Amino acid sequence: MPKYQRWMLTLLVGGAIAVLAAACNYSYAPFSDRVDSPVVMTAADVGVANLNLNPARALAYRWDGDGGSWVQIAVQIDERHVVDFGSRPSTNSQSGAVGTVYGTSPTGTTALQYSDPNTWVGADPDPTFDANDELVFMARDAGPRAPAGTVHPSPAIGGLGKEIVLSDPDGGDPGYVYLFYGGAGVDPSAGLDLVDYHFVLDSGSYRPNYKRADGPNPESSTVTTDTYSMGLSDRWFTVDLDLGQGDILDGHKSQFALNFCGRSNQTFANAHGAFAANIDGPVRAIRSYIGANSGPLTQRTEIFYDTRYESITDLRVHSIPGIMSFLDLNASAIGMNYRSSTMASAVTIDGAPDSVPAATPDWFYAHGNQGYLTRTFDVTSSFNAPSAQVFLDDTNPPDDECWGDGSYFGAGGVHFNERLPNTDPDNGFAATFTATEVTSFWSPNLNPDVWTPTWAAQATQPLTTSSTNF
Repeated sequence: MPKYQRWMLTLLVGGAIAVLAAACNYSYAPFSDRVDSPVVMTAADVGVANLNLNPARALAYRWDGDGGSWVQIAVQIDERHVVDFGSRPSTNSQSGAVGTVYGTSPTGTTALQYSDPNTWVGADPDPTFDANDELVFMARDAGPRAPAGTVHPSPAIGGLGKEIVLSDPDGGDPGYVYLFYGGAGVDPSAGLDLVDYHFVLDSGSYRPNYKRADGPNPESSTVTTDTYSMGLSDRWFTVDLDLGQGDILDGHKSQFALNFCGRSNQTFANAHGAFAANIDGPVRAIRSYIGANSGPLTQRTEIFYDTRYESITDLRVHSIPGIMSFLDLNASAIGMNYRSSTMASAVTIDGAPDSVPAATPDWFYAHGNQGYLTRTFDVTSSFNAPSAQVFLDDTNPPDDECWGDGSYFGAGGVHFNERLPNTDPDNGFAATFTATEVTSFWSPNLNPDVWTPTWAAQATQPLTTSSTNF
């Protein structure tokens, strides 16, 4: 599907049923309600981990049951390898070497990272599509099953085809995508570029100029798709969001608690840290970094699709009193409606405080002429992590905002409000805590009270996959 084709979002039955129609412009489109959903598989999942295949020669297709022909779809392979974190440098002038995230001597603490030859992580030592590398395409591109005996598309090398069967855990018709291996010079992107990510470090190129011991490190980085654009001004600073009518975001904010600014995005970025990866591909962009004050290995990985933003935070820090994460909008969002799953009805974002239930919601939305975004939150941890809803709408908040415009507008999220145990593997036995936030962007013509719950039920529940030779 061309990048310029925007998704047509249609309301049927008086707005009671939301149907996402022209996201898939072919008759057999089993996942047309998952236009924002990626399908991510490793080489081990696909069944090609030991074939020494070149990632640049991957090809993906959908069978066109109407025209009886192959249609190429965009596919991307992101290489990964296990990397030592290294230790934070003692000074900003300390030299670096490829092989750890910080570019310093190994410490023995490792994690699987996205490979990036432009950071100290470096390229994958195995340049082939190996077992832990990821292949990604969009669920909406699936089609019907190709008839038995169908000949491979002409750029493909025979004998290496894979039929990927996609199934929704909630039932319904399966979808099919076909993976092939092409000759030299093929284009895995199918001529598409769904996401444009420009990592722009104001001080220059990353390796020689990044202050790993003591920030800040100002950026003018941007992410642009047909659906949204974002601005990123440092590690931990996602500060602009435009859904087509202007910037509505003050910031994606993280801190220990309200009215405590000793630990927030600002202190995280002002201290030591490093980038693991900055990747701009045709299907998604990846931005991954470490360093949050006394959690030098705490990591956030942001993944950008054309209609979806994922933020994955891995805590690796000593015991802390709590942690919260929320999107704080700005004055341009005034007039939008905000609701979470625990609220009986929406409230208007207007800078006047509202009372909302304390229970942690399954989903949130903000909806208005400025645009429509949905959010959900999923946590995987080795311990019980009690939480509560955060909602702040106040032009004169009693709590110090820590950074930003001085006001809260429709600031919604989750607060893990009890002490968390040690999650830093360098501090002995470590618990684990990974928070995944998914935000997707839609046409304001959709009914948010109908569509948001439907979307949230799927957002953190990926399609299941199976692979056979074709």
